Amino acid sequence: MAEFSIEKVCQAIQVFNSGQVEQADSFLRSFSQSNEAWGICIQILQQNPDPSMVFQLLRILQSKILYDFSTLIQSFISFTHPLRSATHISKLHSNHTSLQRIKLKINQNIMCTYVHLFILVHLLIANQINTRVIILLILRVIAQILDYSQNNSPHQKFLFDVLETLPEELTENKKIIIEDEKRKLIAQDIKNKQMLDILTFLQTQWNAVPDDSLKYHILRSYKKWLEFMKSNITEEEAIQFMQLSSQTTLFKGTLESISNEELQSKAVEAICTFVGIIPKTICEQPQLEPQVLQLLFDEVYKTFPACKKALDEETCDEIHNLIKLYSKVGKKCMHKIILNSQLEPFLQTLLWIFCHENSFTESDILMDFWIKMIKTIRIMNDLQLQNKFSLTFEQLINGCVQKSKVNKILLAEYGISPKIKDEFEQQLETRSQMKEIMEELVTIIQPNLIIQHLGGILKKEFISQMNENGWITFEACMNLISGIIKQIILKNDQIGVQYLMEIIKLYLDVYQQQPQASNNFIMKTVFKTISQGCAQLISSNELLPSLFNFITIGIHHKVSSVQKKATKAFQLICQQNQNFVLLHLNQFLDLIFKLQQVSNYDNLIKGVANAICSSQETMQNYYLKLCSIFAQNLVQLQKQIEELLVTSVGSDTLEEKIKQFSKNISSLAYINSQIPANESNEYLAVRVLVVNVYQELWPMLKFGMERIAVFEHGVAERIVRYTKHTFRKAFNQFSVDLLTQVFQSFLNVYRQVPITACIYVAEVSATVFYKYPEYRNLLSEAFENLCNITFQHLPQLSSFEENPDLTEDLFGMLVRYGRYTPVLLLQSSALQTILQLTLMAIGLEHVGAAKVFYSWLEVTFLMLKPQDEAFKVQIPQEYKDKFQQIITPFIPQYTSKLFEALRKGPSDEEVEDYIDDCIIALSQISFIDYHQLLSQVLEEGPQNILTQSEKKTWIENNQDSEKQQSFLKLYTRRCIQNALRG
Repeated sequence: MAEFSIEKVCQAIQVFNSGQVEQADSFLRSFSQSNEAWGICIQILQQNPDPSMVFQLLRILQSKILYDFSTLIQSFISFTHPLRSATHISKLHSNHTSLQRIKLKINQNIMCTYVHLFILVHLLIANQINTRVIILLILRVIAQILDYSQNNSPHQKFLFDVLETLPEELTENKKIIIEDEKRKLIAQDIKNKQMLDILTFLQTQWNAVPDDSLKYHILRSYKKWLEFMKSNITEEEAIQFMQLSSQTTLFKGTLESISNEELQSKAVEAICTFVGIIPKTICEQPQLEPQVLQLLFDEVYKTFPACKKALDEETCDEIHNLIKLYSKVGKKCMHKIILNSQLEPFLQTLLWIFCHENSFTESDILMDFWIKMIKTIRIMNDLQLQNKFSLTFEQLINGCVQKSKVNKILLAEYGISPKIKDEFEQQLETRSQMKEIMEELVTIIQPNLIIQHLGGILKKEFISQMNENGWITFEACMNLISGIIKQIILKNDQIGVQYLMEIIKLYLDVYQQQPQASNNFIMKTVFKTISQGCAQLISSNELLPSLFNFITIGIHHKVSSVQKKATKAFQLICQQNQNFVLLHLNQFLDLIFKLQQVSNYDNLIKGVANAICSSQETMQNYYLKLCSIFAQNLVQLQKQIEELLVTSVGSDTLEEKIKQFSKNISSLAYINSQIPANESNEYLAVRVLVVNVYQELWPMLKFGMERIAVFEHGVAERIVRYTKHTFRKAFNQFSVDLLTQVFQSFLNVYRQVPITACIYVAEVSATVFYKYPEYRNLLSEAFENLCNITFQHLPQLSSFEENPDLTEDLFGMLVRYGRYTPVLLLQSSALQTILQLTLMAIGLEHVGAAKVFYSWLEVTFLMLKPQDEAFKVQIPQEYKDKFQQIITPFIPQYTSKLFEALRKGPSDEEVEDYIDDCIIALSQISFIDYHQLLSQVLEEGPQNILTQSEKKTWIENNQDSEKQQSFLKLYTRRCIQNALRG
C-alpha cells in the first residue's frame, strides 16, 4: 500500500502537469481513493500553491465529495474543525480573488471548480454549524468575484450558474451518499434561514446590473430558487411570501421583463414558477387578493396586444412564451377567472387565441387550460354557472373543429403519397388533443347538445352539395364526435343517438353520389368513429343493411388503414348485433371465405366468432361450419406447400403460402379463445366438438410443426396458441392418445431445433391437466424429455443471455410444474441438474427471462416451507424432506449469488423486486441458519456499503419481512452509488 505525504503528492502533481501522465497517474488515483486525501489536500492548499497545483487538488477534493462522502466526516473532522475549514476555504477564495484582480490571468476552470467545491462542503457542515454562516460565506465569495469581474465575463455567468444549481446540489444530488432525512433537514434549514439572504442578493445584483445578458442569468437563478421554495414551503409561509414579493423590485422587474424580447422566455419561466407557489386557499377565492395577484393580472393584460400581434405575424417564440404564461396563470387562478367578472377579458382573450389559426402549435398548452376550466366547473356542480358559459363552450367547440381540420393536400393525398407522413402525424397529435377537450366537455353538457351544435355547423351547407371545404369540416366534426360517444352510452342519451344515426345515414345516402364522400381520409374517419364506440349504438334494422354494405366496400378498399378501420367496425357491429349476424350468417361466412387477403382479416373472424360463441346453442349449430372454412383452406395449402417444398424452396410463393397457412391457424385459435371455459355437463357437447375439430385438423397441424416450423418458427407459435386454447376449453375430453401424439410431434421438432413454443405446450398442459390422474404419466414423461433436450441446448452460461426466449420458457415450465404438479417435479431425475442450472442463471440480465427465472427461484424456496397458497396441490412431507437433502448444499451459493446480483445492479427495477422476493422467501426457510448466511454475505461483500450499525440492525431483524425489504432496497441503492465511483 502506498504511503502518502505532502511532498510525494506535490511531486506527483508536478510530474502529471509536466505531461508525464502515465508515470504519475497510478499514484494519484490511489491517493484520491485514500482517506488521507482530505487532510493532505487542505494542507497543501493552505500553502497557497501555484494555480496548476490548485486545479488538480480541487479536482481530487471535488471527486471525493461527490463519490466518497461516507469517509469525509471522520477524516475531515479529525483534521480540523468544520467551521475553521469553512472559514479557511473562504479565505482561500479571497486570496484567489485578489490574485485574479492583480493578474487577471487565473485559470477559469480553477475558479469554477473551487466555487463548486466550496458549495459541496456545505453538505458536510450543514448539520454541525449554523448553515446561515455558510450561505452568507457563499454569497460573499460570489459577490467579491462579481465585483472584480468585467461585465459579461465567463466568471460572472458561471457564478450565476452556481446559484442556479445550488438547490439541486444541496438537496437532490444522488451521487452524494447522504440520507434522505438529512437532505430534508438541509432543505428546511435553507428555506427557514437563508432564502431571504439569497433573494436579497439576487435583487441587489438585479438593481446593480443594467446589462440584459446578466439579468438573463439572474432570472434563471431566481426561477431555480422559486422552484426550491415551492417544494418546501408551507401555506402560511407562501401567503407571507406573496405579500413580501409585491414590494420587491426583483419581482416587479421580472414581470416587466415579459415585454423584453431578450428576457421574455426566462421571465415567463420565473413567473410561472412563482404562480405555482400561490396557496390553494387563495386561488379558490374570487377576489384578486393579495395585491401581488392584481399586479400579475395587470401585467398580463398589458401583453394581450403583443400576443395578438405575434399571432398575426406568426412570431413563434413570443406566441409560445405568452400562451404558456396565460395558461399557467389561468389554470392556477381558475376559480377567480370563472367567478370574478373583472377577469372576463382574460377568458375572452384566451378563447380568441385558441380559435386563431396560428395558435395551432400551442394546442397542447391551450388544451390543458380548457380541460382545467371544464373540470373545475364540473366539480363546482353549479347548473347556473354551466349555463353562463354555454356561449363560451359553443365558441370552444368551434375552435376544436377549426383545429381538427386537415389541409387540402393531406386530404387529397392520404393513402397515396408517402411524403405527407410527418406533417400528417403532427396534425393527428393536435386532433387528438381537441378530442380530449370534447371528452371533458361532454361530462358537463348533454352529448346531444354537442352533436346538435356540430350538426348545425354541417347544415350551413347541404351535405349532398358540399364543396371540398365542407367535407373537411364534416371530417373534423366526425373526428370530434368519436370523442363523445362513450358519454352518449353512459348517459343513455337517446336523442344524441338519434342525431348521430341521422348524420351517418345522411353520409351513407350521398356516399355513392358525392366523389368527395369517398375520399380515403374521410372514409377512414367514418369507420374510426364507428369502431371507437359508435358500433355499440347501431341496432337500427333500417340502417344496418346499408351500413354493412358500406363496410364491405371499406374492407375491399385499396388503402390498408381504411381496410383496418372497416374490419374493426365490422367486428364491433357484429358483437352488438349478433342476431343480425346469425340471420345473415351464410353471407358473412362467404365474406370471410373470399376476403382472406385484406388487412386486419382477423377482425372479420372476430366479428363472426363472437356471435357464434355467444351461446351453447349457436356454437353447436355454427362452430363446425365456421371451422370448416379454415379446414378447407389448410387442406389446399398443405398440398401446395408440399409441392413447393420440393420444387421452389425459398421462393416468394412458398413464403406467401406459409403466411396463409399461419393465418388460418390463428383464426382457429381466436375462435377457440372465445369459447367459455366451462367444465359443467351442459357444455360437454361443446367440449367434444372442440376436440373433434382439433383431431380432424391434427394431420395438418403435425405437418405444420414437422415440415414448416423447423425453418419458420412463427408457424409453431400459431399452432401452440391453437393447441393452448383447445386444451383450456376441452379439459379432460382431450384424449390421452391424442395428447401423446401432440407431445411426440412437438418433442421431435424440439430435438432438431430449440423452438421455445414446444416447451410452452408442456407449461400449458400442466395448468390444465394437473387435476386428472390419467394424464400424470404423460405429463411426467414430457417434462423429463423437455428438460433433457433443453440441457443440450444450453451447454454453457452464456447461452442464457444468448437464448432469452428459451431460458424464459424453460423456467416458465418449471414455475408451472412447481405450482401445479410439484410432485412430478420433485421426483424428476433432472432435479439435480435443474438446481445447478438455477445457480448458473442467477444474475441474468435479460429483463423478461430474469423475471420468469426469479419467479422459479422463489417457487423453489416456497416448496421448502409449510403448505403455501401458491401451490394448487398439497406436497407430501416425504418429498419435501427429500428435496431438502438435495437443495441444502446449494443454499449458501444461492444466497451469495443473489446478493452479488443486487450489488451489480439489476437491469430493471421490477427484476430487483423479484430478487428481493427470492431473498425474503429464502430467509423464511426453517432448516437453514439465515442469520449466519446473511452475516457471511455482508462480511464478504464490499465494506463501504453499509455502516456497522446498519449491518447489525439488519442481521438482528433478519426474520422481519418488512425490515428485510427496507434493508435490501437500501443495500441495492448504496451498491449502485458505489459503482458510480468506479
